[in-house]
Amino acid sequence: MAAHPVCEVHRLGLVTYEDAWRLQRKLAERRAAGEVPDTLLLLEHPPVYTTGKRTAGSNLKLPAEMLGAPLVVSDRGGDITFHGPGQLIAYPIIDLRCAGLGVVSYVRKLEDVVMRTLRDCGIESGLECGLTGVWVGREKIAAIGVRVSRPGGAGAGWVTTHGVALNVDVDLAWFEHIVPCGITDRGVTSMARSGGTAPSTADVADRLTVHFGEVFGREMQPVSEPLIPLSLPSAAF
Repeated sequence: MAAHPVCEVHRLGLVTYEDAWRLQRKLAERRAAGEVPDTLLLLEHPPVYTTGKRTAGSNLKLPAEMLGAPLVVSDRGGDITFHGPGQLIAYPIIDLRCAGLGVVSYVRKLEDVVMRTLRDCGIESGLECGLTGVWVGREKIAAIGVRVSRPGGAGAGWVTTHGVALNVDVDLAWFEHIVPCGITDRGVTSMARSGGTAPSTADVADRLTVHFGEVFGREMQPVSEPLIPLSLPSAAF
């Protein structure tokens, strides 16, 4: 039986949104050029609100200067959301052509990874017709916003950036300043709220890594060497 393709796993700890975004773009360029294998970045962000270009400035309940955290307009899909400590961020840098996936099937697989991870922790979750992400009842527990591009130009593979934000034990009060994901009739929840005492972010990252390998058919390979071009924290969760 042929071995699964390798996916490197980098656990980065707390990284600003802008630094992580810059790192993703660099890795996507290198992945498109065939210089690195598929990669999974696992991290947390300091408090920050992010939104896609098409929805920049919309779905704020307060002026941007009163949010208490920066608002960053990114190049991902999706509407406004919040990132902060206690939320596990997973950014896969995947060549979809090599993986034999389209954008929709890729997103469905990300949702499957999250649902399997939650099930490990005793939380039953599901999907909502017409809506992206993972839900516990009518409350979103994991947001998904991705970008697929060809950093190498025409003829190169389609490479993913951005990804999943899973609420482990994040302060949900931050979401009260926005209309999360632009959905007015749904709420936001966390693993801590949905299942009593939430496991640590490190434990959730362990479980998500295993399920990512299962769902995407990858051999998950932890890497401890620092990533370039950034000097990232050596202490990871």
